[in-house]
Amino acid sequence: MNLIFIVSSPTGVGKTTICSLETKRNKSIGRVITHTTRKARKSEQHGKDYYFVSQEEFEKGLKKGEFVEYAVVHGNYYGTSKKALNDVLKKGKDALLAIDVQGAKNVMNQLDNVVSIFMLPPSFDDWLDRIKKDNVRNDIENRLKTALYEFDAASNFDFCIINDEIEKTLSRLESIIESQHNKMSFVKPDRMELIERLKKETIKYLKE
Repeated sequence: MNLIFIVSSPTGVGKTTICSLETKRNKSIGRVITHTTRKARKSEQHGKDYYFVSQEEFEKGLKKGEFVEYAVVHGNYYGTSKKALNDVLKKGKDALLAIDVQGAKNVMNQLDNVVSIFMLPPSFDDWLDRIKKDNVRNDIENRLKTALYEFDAASNFDFCIINDEIEKTLSRLESIIESQHNKMSFVKPDRMELIERLKKETIKYLKE
């Protein structure tokens, strides 16, 4: 069974970077690229980091029901298209989404087989430094105010990890992915079939 893994966090914590790195080293996972109406930063590429579209194009997609989820964050649309998600799942891969808290809530409410992960910075000072280093991101005060709401939503997620060092963070994410593929609620049909076979063989052996 293919699962949908959501990684969410406040601005500047690094969810997009972590998800991109994970899909490069784990070929059983495909990253679902998000659509957004915000402008691309110098380091970002269309179709790799985001699908950068106009507001008009995004709103047309909304009217046609093309999105699994969407949200307005800092005046820009962000959304996960059904096509982008299905393209990953059709390849027999788990889907990995790096999305904001609003979008994560919508996905959790609409879809099954979802595992949600909230990512935190190791400290306030470290987090603030990350935000300030990104010169494109202005209006820090508004971003921090939004983060207060997002922090309050953390308890609704299945897991919570800290992004302090990249390798450690990836290891934490991978341990969650591995464990969920053995969770009974996700693998029950297959495991129950095996259990029934084992029971039959055990009874047969005892009779002999």
